[in-house]
Amino acid sequence: MFITTIHSIDSLEKLKRAKADAVIIGVEHYSIRSCITVKKEDLQLWKKKCKKLGLKLYINFLRLCMDEDLSGVREYFSIFKELDVDGIYYADEGLYYEAKQLGIESKLIYQPETLVASSADVDFYMSLGIQSVSLAHELSLEEVVSIGTHNPDIEILVHGYFSILYSRRPLVTNYLEAVNKPVCSLPCHYDLIEQTRQERMPIVQDETGTHIFSEMPINSLQEMWDFTDVGMHRFRIDSLFFDDDWTVEILDLYDLALQGIKITDDESSNRWYLEETIKKKEEQVNE
Repeated sequence: MFITTIHSIDSLEKLKRAKADAVIIGVEHYSIRSCITVKKEDLQLWKKKCKKLGLKLYINFLRLCMDEDLSGVREYFSIFKELDVDGIYYADEGLYYEAKQLGIESKLIYQPETLVASSADVDFYMSLGIQSVSLAHELSLEEVVSIGTHNPDIEILVHGYFSILYSRRPLVTNYLEAVNKPVCSLPCHYDLIEQTRQERMPIVQDETGTHIFSEMPINSLQEMWDFTDVGMHRFRIDSLFFDDDWTVEILDLYDLALQGIKITDDESSNRWYLEETIKKKEEQVNE
């Protein structure tokens, strides 16, 4: 099952032809790092078109919510229940309670970016009756396969940039003010270069806060058979910083990879699968 982000409702048909099984959209105020934000009144149209094409519709609902956000959460969750959306990505654990109150906890996919790193983590969240759990992105291949063997209903990001830091604070604005530089208008996009790394990491500040991403997209073209051999079946592609034509190209590559054809992509990397999960910066400095 390939789950992809999407940039336009007009791309639904070509994503379906490229063998996408589901698309992810964002909603106003409650989504972060979303490729598209859909107005509340347009959700029914998206659901109708997806159903006609045989696509599942998933919602990015990853914002960390405060008390003043909860009335809006309940309104949206009621809409999601009425529309029978297929899944809701969440990172704020308090939203589980709100979903359970409406009996839609089975639609939830827990996606905290970095926190789910073991079979015990997966067991805990799956025991709540949710649909799936998204693994941390920087796990080694051995670790992913081990967890997938234990519970193949996990979900992983197989292709795309991934978040390595999210803060509700306006970190870019704070920095620019500290060095007496003009403050950018939102959303603003820079590249971050650390002393211990040579690569540029995208850093984006928008109305939800500041996001730092991996220096290049992850790819899993060589690892797909390792995943499918243990029964894993939920694979996510994130097209942030790209477009829907890029997603079609990537889906085509994975189709070839699953046919046993050796495929490479020079614009992305699988190196995270081959590295230690934790490497101290002190060790890098001394190398």
